[in-house]
Amino acid sequence: MNRFLPAIALALLASSPAAAQPALDRLTIIAPAAPGGGWDQLAREMQREIERQQLAVVVQVENVPGAAGTIGLAQFINGRRGDGEALLVNGLVMLGAILWNESPVSIAQVTPIARLTGEYEVVAVPTSSPHRDMQSLVRALRENPAAVSWGGGSAGGTDHILAGLIVAAAGLDPRRTNYIAFSGGGEAVTALLGGQVTAGISGYSEFAQHLESGRLRAIGMSAPSRPVQSEPDSVRATLAPDSATAVRVPTLIEQGLDVELENWRAVVAPPGLSDSDRQALTAMVEKMAHSESWRTTLLKLRWTDSYLSGPAFDEFLDAERVRVARIVSRLRRTSATQAGEWVFPVLVVSCTVCVLIVLIVRGNRPARRSDAGPGEAGDRGRRSGPRAAIDLPVSRVALGLVSFVVLLELAGFVAAGAVLCVLTASAFGSRRWLRDSLVGLTFCAIVYVTFTLGLGVRLP
Repeated sequence: MNRFLPAIALALLASSPAAAQPALDRLTIIAPAAPGGGWDQLAREMQREIERQQLAVVVQVENVPGAAGTIGLAQFINGRRGDGEALLVNGLVMLGAILWNESPVSIAQVTPIARLTGEYEVVAVPTSSPHRDMQSLVRALRENPAAVSWGGGSAGGTDHILAGLIVAAAGLDPRRTNYIAFSGGGEAVTALLGGQVTAGISGYSEFAQHLESGRLRAIGMSAPSRPVQSEPDSVRATLAPDSATAVRVPTLIEQGLDVELENWRAVVAPPGLSDSDRQALTAMVEKMAHSESWRTTLLKLRWTDSYLSGPAFDEFLDAERVRVARIVSRLRRTSATQAGEWVFPVLVVSCTVCVLIVLIVRGNRPARRSDAGPGEAGDRGRRSGPRAAIDLPVSRVALGLVSFVVLLELAGFVAAGAVLCVLTASAFGSRRWLRDSLVGLTFCAIVYVTFTLGLGVRLP
């Protein structure tokens, strides 16, 4: 009997959970950004955790930087279709970049797996900066928006969105945000440390070592309230000595700016995945994300556990695409975009003018010929010849167009459009200034609400 004991022991050991075979032979995690940023950090923490739990035999991380992740996304979609051993790190930044860059690829083309983490943004300045809080920075912003430069990740991403929201909360046009985009978190931090930008925006984990060393000063956080230290003793021992810095950072809301934003990060699989491959990847990620060691990692890096998978994650992505599209439309300021934004006001004003002309023509009755004598009629004919009939209306319409262009940025579309309507109406003989003003204001307000809120197209 004793001679069978080793064989029995080996069989029991092989059947135990600890000796279970890894779910995958090889796993490639693609971070679509340069090393040092949030996506790269998440990819490498996942690599360590999956290896620690032996969920895959070989795990490697690939960096594909460029265009806020859209280059990596394009390669992922086109080159890894049906690959059940690959994941792409993505998040809120990528959604904004896709819209900002008008990318031909979309996050809708991949296979959603799970949302993993959330992280609030931090506004930081060099310790030599004169700005010690957000109130000081906002004062400088109001004095000269162009003089305050913001450094962060790629254009259209979370950092850019937060900068625009802060500018808007300060009562300024978000299109005036002087934002300087960098391809990765590491480059943005270097620029901030070198004094190339006034303030930097990033996740706390990307600023952590420089905040704790005293080279940077955090002046605001995009959380709804300050985080509470609630780590158990076993976890607190793994944290940096001065990690309480995150707790001491005042929120933007505390400092009078009604701004809150959380940067979420997730992983997706390539398109064309089989149901079995999708289930295997989801199960592997879920097991990793629900482990105690992963929770320790989240606490150490000040990441929020935002795990979400399945149909709920699909619905979340759909809702985020709509929300981010509206925010990005308020921030765009390139020449092509501004030209596109002016097309709609011009078309709308033209329609407004046509409607008012119809109202005026129908409202004004022509003079009866019998009311004037022969001499009077002759004088009227001489005074109202072709040139006299055209010069006055044309000059008033031209004045209206000039007023519209001048007032568009100063007073906004509604006021500028109403002035144009009144002057155009007067050119065709209307003297009902109050009625024409009310009609113009009402019509332009309806158009403004329809385009801005209903269609997501920003009008001045």
